[in-house]
Amino acid sequence: MASVNVMRKQNIRTKAGTKMQFDYWLLLSIAALLVVGMLAVYSVTFDYGFLYKNNSSYYFQRQFISLLLGLAGIVVIMQFDYHVFRKLSVPLLLATLAGLFVILFFSESIFGAKRGFTGGSYQPSELAKLAVILYIAHWLSSKGERIQQLTYGLIPFSVITGVVTALIVLQPDLSTAALVALVSYTLFFIAGADWRQFAAAGVVGGGIFLLLITTLPHAAARVSAYTVALNDPTQAGWHVQQALIALGRGGWSGVGIGQSVQKFGPLPMAHTDGVFAILSEEVGFLGGMVVIGLYGMLAWRGIRTAQTARDSYGALLALGITFWLSYQALINIAVITALIPFTGMPLPFLSYGGSSLLISLFGVGILLNISRDAAMNKRRQIN
Repeated sequence: MASVNVMRKQNIRTKAGTKMQFDYWLLLSIAALLVVGMLAVYSVTFDYGFLYKNNSSYYFQRQFISLLLGLAGIVVIMQFDYHVFRKLSVPLLLATLAGLFVILFFSESIFGAKRGFTGGSYQPSELAKLAVILYIAHWLSSKGERIQQLTYGLIPFSVITGVVTALIVLQPDLSTAALVALVSYTLFFIAGADWRQFAAAGVVGGGIFLLLITTLPHAAARVSAYTVALNDPTQAGWHVQQALIALGRGGWSGVGIGQSVQKFGPLPMAHTDGVFAILSEEVGFLGGMVVIGLYGMLAWRGIRTAQTARDSYGALLALGITFWLSYQALINIAVITALIPFTGMPLPFLSYGGSSLLISLFGVGILLNISRDAAMNKRRQIN
């Protein structure tokens, strides 16, 4: 009887220990980005909060609430097998499409765009990033090699991706639409699509993108400003110039936390897409490189999680989330350093924005779930 009790206790410890066997390097990179992000949000927004809300911590408090909700979401997600998202992917995508459709007709226009509810606070396009990945991973893993066939692969895949991106373009939000399309077609290629289909999709998609950036007024203006700046940096757009000034003022070690000058007006909306410029001004080139290194660690561990996943669905899901967060960070930093035209895309985990932070953390929860599942599967094989 005593030996049976000992065995039961050992089994309980084993199960409990296994549940904690997720990727700690991945968790460490996310935790570090969240800490940096919350410090950056407070540093950039305390003046906005005092001037417009009579509360210097107003924006920090809102971001902190989103952080708590996101962490709670991670805890909930970790309680289930990630395969539950196979069943949820279709209704979640339909709900996202409904949200994108509704805001086009019933939401208020802010700075010429209709992107969210309640003053733009809740944006369905942020949910679309995750919802499309969940559905595409399920769809591709269920098709297998049949995706190499035109009628099973490229055509239905293009329709699915095209409907989502078209609704986002109509807001208009060309950068988010491009991100969703880029992540989707990356997964399509990795899942084993025929190279001719992939090349055709690239030509058609690239052509549509070029058409949009030349016909949409706001996109054409940004591209024009970018091309002018390539020939004469002094003629760059105001936003780009002020971001570069912030990077230059930071030097190697920065001017100190909270000591940025550019955030007090010169760099507009610095707490959203311009947060990396202010962060680099305050912590310098070295601090900025540490942040980039954290994103690099996130990408590395995300790919590692995909490699160890026990099935193609888990691998595609992990890669989709990893590419989404990595591409978005890369695009934002490229804009701030004037490598590509201005997009207005937030920096994951660092930019102010409840929808962005919340959905990003939900994605991280799924990524941690897959890494834990891989560890549990490895332990079962050893035993």
